[in-house]
Amino acid sequence: MSGFPDIFVAGMKYFSILIFLIAPACVQAQNRELDLRDQWQVYQSGQYVPFANQKTQAIHIVLNNSLNGGFLQITDRHEFSVFVDGVLAWRSADSLKINTDSLLRVKGVTQLSFFQEPFVFSLQTRLVFPGQQTPDQNALRPASYFGNFIIIVTLLLLFFFVALFRANPQLTFDYLNVIKLISLQERDEATVTGRIGASLNLLYFAFVSFLFAWLLLVLLHYSVNRFALSTYVVTQSTAGAFTTWLLLSVAVFVVLMFKLLLIFVFSQLFGLRDTIRFQFFHFVRLLFITGVGLGVILMLFFILNVSSPSAYTLLVLVVSILIIISVAFLFLKLLGRTGLPVFHLFSYLCASEIIPLIILGKVLLF
Repeated sequence: MSGFPDIFVAGMKYFSILIFLIAPACVQAQNRELDLRDQWQVYQSGQYVPFANQKTQAIHIVLNNSLNGGFLQITDRHEFSVFVDGVLAWRSADSLKINTDSLLRVKGVTQLSFFQEPFVFSLQTRLVFPGQQTPDQNALRPASYFGNFIIIVTLLLLFFFVALFRANPQLTFDYLNVIKLISLQERDEATVTGRIGASLNLLYFAFVSFLFAWLLLVLLHYSVNRFALSTYVVTQSTAGAFTTWLLLSVAVFVVLMFKLLLIFVFSQLFGLRDTIRFQFFHFVRLLFITGVGLGVILMLFFILNVSSPSAYTLLVLVVSILIIISVAFLFLKLLGRTGLPVFHLFSYLCASEIIPLIILGKVLLF
């Protein structure tokens, strides 16, 4: 085992170099997008006027030959109808792609109308040019600001992770120990993890917060408004994405500390004072392993240029299932560790784990 940390560090160095080499190609290969929200119009008092965030059931967009060569992508969690020159053409929910060349081939100018009940709220309309430069954009400036944000944050998180590993390799391996996460046997958490409030542990908690905030922002962005929180984390620039990421990181860290407080309070009420550290580190280890694994999968998505919103939505579903399974493992672990009656232990987990997860899932996903 003495040489394993050196192999790990060498692997991380080669992985970082690989990211540096692949990143420019990924940015170059990304689709160019043009948000058409600025071109929305509403019909008022017998004329079309620019959309100004007013409540309306219908919005209108005029397409002309300057916007050909791509496809129009319409997305919303709720059902919407699309009219072409006043004639119903599509009714869909989730996502719809329309080839602009087909629409403009006959007339050269086409009016698209989008209808929703009770009113248009979170509809998105983007003109996507595969591998091309969008109109009215500087060729020297990358169109995908979010791609730049992803690359920079990925490198920052990699450097943070390597720094944590170099500071304490044994603690890093402990947080990444999948066997400890799923094992039902008694294991001593104090030998490696130590005190919850230790400075190095707080750095790991901060890393988990930064990592999960990044993952959450990426998944919400590429799942294209399939979750309720997507409406509230809309970013329009690299600086805006960084600001949102930092705010989300603080929010995740606060949730993590609130989780610790819940475990402390309910462990006192249910007479399980010896399980606080064990239960909290089980949760942090789950977040650490899940976050690193999900981050690797997302990087492969970017390398392979996966753009399907369903793929990113599926990742959220998989993570949710893994968290539920981890609660079941925690129940079995505590059952063998404490020897308490099943109903007593289940009531404790409902208060400290299950109900908070349901509330958090409701806020984030629905």
